[in-house]
Amino acid sequence: MDIIKIKEEIYDSIQIGDISRSVIDKLIKVDGKILPKECELWDFKKTFEETKDAYLKTLKSIVSFHNTYGGYIIYGIDEVEKDTSFNACGIKRSLINQQKLRGQFDRYFNQRLDLTYEEILISVGDEEVLIGLLHIPKRNRKTHSIAATIEGVDSKGSIVLAKDAAYIRKLDECKQVISQTDFEFLVSERNLSLGREGKKSRKNIIDHNLPDRNFICPEFIGRFDILQELWSWLSDDFQYVKVLAADGGKGKTSIAYEFCQLIIKSGTEIFEQVIWLTAKKKQFKAYYNEYVETPETHYKDIESLLREICLRTGYLVDEVNDFTFQQLQRSARDGMKLIPSFVVVDDIDSNSPEEQKRIMEMARSISNTTSRVLMTTRANNIYSNDSSILVPGLEGKEYEDLINSLCISLKLQKYNEHNINKLNIASEGSPLFTESILRLCKLGLSVEKAIIDWSGKGGDAVREAALRKEVSELSPEAIKILLTISYIGSLSRSELHQYTDLENIEISEAIEQLGNLFLINSIEFIEEEPRFESTSSISKLVLSIANDIVPNAEQYISRVKEIYEGLEANATIHIPEVGAAVRQCNSLLKDGRFDDARNTVLSLIKKPRYKENSDLYFILAKTDYEDPSVSDEVARKSLAEAFIKGQRKPAFFEMWYQTEYTHGSSSAILDVCNNALRSVGKFDVQWGERFVDISYSLAMNTENYDKKIRYLVDCYECSSRLIKQSKKEKWEKFRQLNILTVDTIWDISINNSMYEIAGRAIMNAINGGDIRSANFNRIIEVSKYFEDEKTVSDEAFRDLKYNLEWAPKLVRSSNTTREALALKLEQAYRNLEASVRNKKMQVKV
Repeated sequence: MDIIKIKEEIYDSIQIGDISRSVIDKLIKVDGKILPKECELWDFKKTFEETKDAYLKTLKSIVSFHNTYGGYIIYGIDEVEKDTSFNACGIKRSLINQQKLRGQFDRYFNQRLDLTYEEILISVGDEEVLIGLLHIPKRNRKTHSIAATIEGVDSKGSIVLAKDAAYIRKLDECKQVISQTDFEFLVSERNLSLGREGKKSRKNIIDHNLPDRNFICPEFIGRFDILQELWSWLSDDFQYVKVLAADGGKGKTSIAYEFCQLIIKSGTEIFEQVIWLTAKKKQFKAYYNEYVETPETHYKDIESLLREICLRTGYLVDEVNDFTFQQLQRSARDGMKLIPSFVVVDDIDSNSPEEQKRIMEMARSISNTTSRVLMTTRANNIYSNDSSILVPGLEGKEYEDLINSLCISLKLQKYNEHNINKLNIASEGSPLFTESILRLCKLGLSVEKAIIDWSGKGGDAVREAALRKEVSELSPEAIKILLTISYIGSLSRSELHQYTDLENIEISEAIEQLGNLFLINSIEFIEEEPRFESTSSISKLVLSIANDIVPNAEQYISRVKEIYEGLEANATIHIPEVGAAVRQCNSLLKDGRFDDARNTVLSLIKKPRYKENSDLYFILAKTDYEDPSVSDEVARKSLAEAFIKGQRKPAFFEMWYQTEYTHGSSSAILDVCNNALRSVGKFDVQWGERFVDISYSLAMNTENYDKKIRYLVDCYECSSRLIKQSKKEKWEKFRQLNILTVDTIWDISINNSMYEIAGRAIMNAINGGDIRSANFNRIIEVSKYFEDEKTVSDEAFRDLKYNLEWAPKLVRSSNTTREALALKLEQAYRNLEASVRNKKMQVKV
């Protein structure tokens, strides 16, 4: 039997809703021989029982097939030997009550599904056997995935259908969706190509204005249950507003941000954009008494919130400024109908209780079947229980992961289970409170003492006392810079000079002091200009004691505020004509009027004032990307031109990558990844992974030594950064990739007599933590070639000699006893010391 051909035929039958005998004939031959295989398209069942347990298992299969490719459940087939032998045993007539089955589906999933059941009489040898055929349609791409709205528990108390969980069919099993890849599959076309040629659809790119991940939550830990509940909520036909509620420090904003990322990366077609609106900006501002995070968005009351929504859903600045409150509310509602949007309203509790209620009511009035609103607030009574998710503190494995992550960042030793449990109880699982306790541990206190002091003084007093101790060790210049960063947020060296008037050498010394005490962190924005920031808790404490640590603090802060507002005003430039053109094009694209959208942009680009505007070139490229009549080559050129004109939005890079990945060359994909890494802010893990994959692929597919080495070195450097930032499940992958990369560089360099490159690769690997015996033996092997002045530079010779000098100590200090290797390394070092080249270099010195 040709399995691929049978699958293709069955998939075609599912698509057209075929429930005839022809479906059975594809799987059961005239002689009764049954294809001994179950897969993502069909499942064999011996019979169906009228029990709750049987219904739950069937519903799980149905929803899994529906969320995947659609499928058939075929009754009357007995599995004689697992995955090997099946027998057509037949069924009794009217085995399944279709109406009851649909009703049960409605009960657990809160919607009806067009299920069709047919019983077909077939001949198997000399017998006639009745077979049941249940057809499950494939979910439309533009319909959100289906998940259970109530929990399905069987008679033994086991959960068969988890509430809010989405299921898909993987081979012959029904699996819960848990990974980013699963979510991306859920919202994709889900076409079972099986090698058949077909035009690949371009992934939907969701526009957004999310702040940099590092300003919200550099490493997101746990919370899958809440993310799953939010994903399920997207298919709720009656509730369009959700609230994440909890005390401060529980991670509400981080969860909202991670869910936005999930929506964006999945490419779901139910939203055109994600709008992030917060009462914060990207850093803490004293005169608002809040930590400001994202400079793109801001609201302080219901009117400013509505104004932002209007501006982001098709209205011009001039007309919005003239709107009354009623017009703002009506326009926001209409705009969200026109442009399907997922809106996050963060930190609504920064408003008065009365204003919070107004914002809640407003959100309900403007949200609809195509647009939804997610809000974050502290736990209070302004929302109903059915519309809210109470965010608990972390516990168990998730809290342990948090502790391990903080210990790494604070350079603390890992804690045992006993101490982790103590920290969990004292902090109530709050990431913010946990960090504040661990900062006391960093000052030398035991876990018990840190918890007692933190609890006894209410936490804030302890953090203030610890901070005062740290500040007492700082120079006046360092204190000045700390106060400036606490007030403004992330700043580069050049910006610090603007605010403080300190010279570069003073700024460098101050940054070093602050970094040594973990009071500020360096974040890479662009390679040539790093930025420096502090955490929310430290910033708030610094500002609270400003008068005690800086002379005339109020006057200084007032001056910093004035400079900031001047710089911000200069950076805020609205071009109404461009905004209007972009909004008009988006509306035209939604209606499939690609030529009209293209003409709208081109008419504006022709004007000298707009001929270099990057947003116009982006919308032009987006038009070519979405227009099915435009060739892939034209779409690629349009995206490249938008980049040349200065376009750097994350949505642009994602669109460019998807185009090159599907239709471009490997070198073009590498260029996109490289450009994205240079442009999107701090080192981005997703782009880093893509860069590593394509670099290694290019290296393996070229015979040119220089190119191969360049690709491998780039791959190694990027993978090393991923190791430092990746979670446990990916850490091992990149570690193994680095080992493979180093081994490859060594082999090809030795074969090409490029001994300096081979030696440097091994030295870098050892310095990076790859202390395999093979690497130390390689250093010994290559050391004899380093005596040649013609092939190896003096600098490389000195570096190798230095590495050989300390390598024996490293070998002896490792867990495994390798004394023989250490002795060989010492001998190699003595050989270099006694070499003619070393003596010549000493004479030169």
